[in-house]
Amino acid sequence: MKKLRGIVALLPLVVTAAVLPFMPEQVPMHYDVEGNVDRMGSRYELFLMPLLILLIVAVSSFVTRHYAKRAESADESEAKTARANSKVLGITSLAVPVVFGALQCGILYMTYRNATSRHTEVNSDLIVRLSFIMIGVLCVVLGNFMPKAPRNNLFGFRVSWSLYNDSTWKKCNRIGGIVFVIIGLLMIVTSAVVSAIAVPFLTLGYLLVGTVILLIYARKVYQDETQAEGGKGQVQTK
Repeated sequence: MKKLRGIVALLPLVVTAAVLPFMPEQVPMHYDVEGNVDRMGSRYELFLMPLLILLIVAVSSFVTRHYAKRAESADESEAKTARANSKVLGITSLAVPVVFGALQCGILYMTYRNATSRHTEVNSDLIVRLSFIMIGVLCVVLGNFMPKAPRNNLFGFRVSWSLYNDSTWKKCNRIGGIVFVIIGLLMIVTSAVVSAIAVPFLTLGYLLVGTVILLIYARKVYQDETQAEGGKGQVQTK
């Protein structure tokens, strides 16, 4: 896993370094709301994304090792949480470079095409669509993992209601995983068929609706759990 994570994290940097000599000195670096180039910059700015990916993976790997060592020396309760945190970071530190590495390849392609185009205005819809498709894929991956994750300090639907006990956590994150997968699939489909300018607004709508649904459900689960505990307590006192 460590070697695979390192290879995936380095790949965007290697690809960028390989294609950079074929880029003009000045390339499109920013686009307006209509997808047209409104700022040119040095081609070396294209290294920002690969370097950011390496930084994220390096920090994640360091924290993962920290939790893994903590799991070996802590008591059973803390060790369980530490192992969960380590597992979560291991998965996300692999998913993030895959998703953003694919996005970097799309950026390189569109940047080269726009830089060498003879037209004064070149639409960047592909970058917008690819960005949200990749984020949608990440949501699907994380959504599939949420129901399997025990209570931890880093990942999952973390509100006071869901964190009340293991039962509320499992119920809330099972539904949370379903909601995340649905949001991710909607983002992927929307990015493929809807106008690129509308994709960010629709995505925001999906996230808001999903958050409201999860909050309402988490509150209900919490209330049911506390009522059940109260009922048990009354039975035991008799």
